[in-house]
Amino acid sequence: MFKKIPLLLVFSLAASSSFADQQRASYQNPPSTEETAGALSGAVLGGLAGGPPGFIVGSVVGVLFGEGWRAKKDVGDLRADLYTNQLELIALREEAQSTRRNFELAQQELNEMRSAARVIPANLEISNAACCDNTVISLHFRSGSSSIESQYEEQMQGLVNIAKQMDNPRIEITGYADRNGDNDKNLLLSRDRSGKVKQFFNRMGVQNSNIQTVAYGETNPLNEIQSLETDFFDRRVMVRLRDANKQMLTQSPDGE
Repeated sequence: MFKKIPLLLVFSLAASSSFADQQRASYQNPPSTEETAGALSGAVLGGLAGGPPGFIVGSVVGVLFGEGWRAKKDVGDLRADLYTNQLELIALREEAQSTRRNFELAQQELNEMRSAARVIPANLEISNAACCDNTVISLHFRSGSSSIESQYEEQMQGLVNIAKQMDNPRIEITGYADRNGDNDKNLLLSRDRSGKVKQFFNRMGVQNSNIQTVAYGETNPLNEIQSLETDFFDRRVMVRLRDANKQMLTQSPDGE
């Protein structure tokens, strides 16, 4: 009979504690499932083992265990979120690497196209110079640079040899820049590129009177949509060999 009383008391107190928790739910955050389960389990075990004092101690210990379970669950959720973020970061890195590879492949294809393009032999001799009127070569530059790449020198030398065999040659040099940076600086950069090409022809024996330079800066892009690839094509100098007895390049305000 006496053993049944503590047991009944335990369940009565557990029910009262649960009811009190429900009454407080509207005034503060409700306890987690782990805390509730831990408190009830601890209370029951404590009541069975030690009566009312055991019930109280068991409830406290049960709550502590419940909080520990909840903390483990929170850590697991954080680890899952971290893993998801790491996967997203890896995907972004792979996308960036793919974009870079595509750009490198595009540059490689462009270099192959330039290599396969018609190259004017440096020792070319012609019997009729009029056949080479309006011969054009295109030079491309690195970003922010006006240095002539070595792969263009053979074509430029071949153009010089043709010009020397013409009665009245005219070399028209037109410089451009991409749309990155300041407009005025890009105009100066395109003018500097034209000047470097002109200096090359001067060193090869072409007189200034046979050369005309024009610089347009970033005002004449080849494509309306700007990208890394279109920027490369915009950083250029066009060299055109003309017969001076025919139509001349239209003089612009920047012409020299």
